[in-house]
Amino acid sequence: MVLIKAGSFVRIKQPVTITRDYWIGKYEVTQAEYLSVMGRNPSHFQGDSNRPVEKLSHVDAAAYCAAVTASERKAGRLPPGFEYRLPSEAEWEYACRAGTTNLFSFGDDAQAADAFAWTTENAEGTTHPVGQKRPNPWGLHDMHGNVWEWCSDWYGPYAEAPAIDPVGLVTGKFKVFRGGGWNQEVQYARSGNRFMMAPSNGIHFVGFRMALTPTMPKNGQ
Repeated sequence: MVLIKAGSFVRIKQPVTITRDYWIGKYEVTQAEYLSVMGRNPSHFQGDSNRPVEKLSHVDAAAYCAAVTASERKAGRLPPGFEYRLPSEAEWEYACRAGTTNLFSFGDDAQAADAFAWTTENAEGTTHPVGQKRPNPWGLHDMHGNVWEWCSDWYGPYAEAPAIDPVGLVTGKFKVFRGGGWNQEVQYARSGNRFMMAPSNGIHFVGFRMALTPTMPKNGQ
């Protein structure tokens, strides 16, 4: 996990402030990690357990976070009042941008993406072991590409007013995923790009990474 200090960024035209420090996974959750906790591996692309887990639903990803929380609490390694969970969309984008205001955390030039991201231009139709590409300025790998990543928010329009610690709509039809993946062109891996899917569905280009935060109100998540 990488510590992310509280701060602000602009989401399209909306100022967003994150008021509390949090931690986020340095890497996407791997197949080995998921298997060790949940006892199964739903991934389409197997053969290397250090590839990101994919083809799992939002429900599955959230259940993994809850299982890790319970295990770490039982082992005495998780302070009271903290939990592992999926990052909010705001937490994810703030960590992805890593203080930048460009299209990508590495700048605006999509031609530079090969060093940072697995997308359809270089992925050869498959996922790749986590951490092989260069990290963003805050040390996070694969925030662009490899697999899209589930966030906790229901999909909906952003408000224009400034937001403090936004967690999305109370309910909805689709959950957000972010970051682009092996299956789509680099333009879809921009820091601000988003997509969505029903929370009960899983597909072979969507995985996730965990956040570690003070326990938050669920707000329909």
